[in-house]
Amino acid sequence: MSVVIVIPAYQPGALLIETLEGLAASGYPVVVVNDGSAEECHTIFSRAAAIPNVEVIEHAVNLGKGAALRAGMNHALCRYRRAQGVVTADADGQHRVADILAVARDLEGANTELVLGVRQFPKDVPLRSRIGNSLTRTLFRALYGQDLRDTQTGLRGVPRPWLRPCSGHATPATSSNSTC
Repeated sequence: MSVVIVIPAYQPGALLIETLEGLAASGYPVVVVNDGSAEECHTIFSRAAAIPNVEVIEHAVNLGKGAALRAGMNHALCRYRRAQGVVTADADGQHRVADILAVARDLEGANTELVLGVRQFPKDVPLRSRIGNSLTRTLFRALYGQDLRDTQTGLRGVPRPWLRPCSGHATPATSSNSTC
């Protein structure tokens, strides 16, 4: 195992299960972070935890996507100490399993380079999203001299040297105590 896939999830639907089932055969471990979802989502997370290579950790309350990503990455670094890095993907099914696995394979060969998945935007993307991506794209190009087509993608391959574990992380849903 050289890469861990981390998926933050808040109020997920059946698309999360479809994604996880598709990833199960890859051999990559997957950490799903239940970011304080409502009780109605318990069935989804129970089904997720039953899928081979999938582990569910949870926040007691919704802390936001950033906190869920940090918790998932930290957990991955603590639990999978030999992992080269972490691939993040969204729980809403917007990333195809093949694309998630392609980013994982690219990360394995990237050493210390960030790998970004790029979404193809349909013409009916909300104006707010189009403007936000355009502004951050322009800022990134001005600051770093690189043109990224999608600065807001949730599909990222982050090499281990870019990640720093913090002192605490979410506990596994199946355990009452988890430490590094």
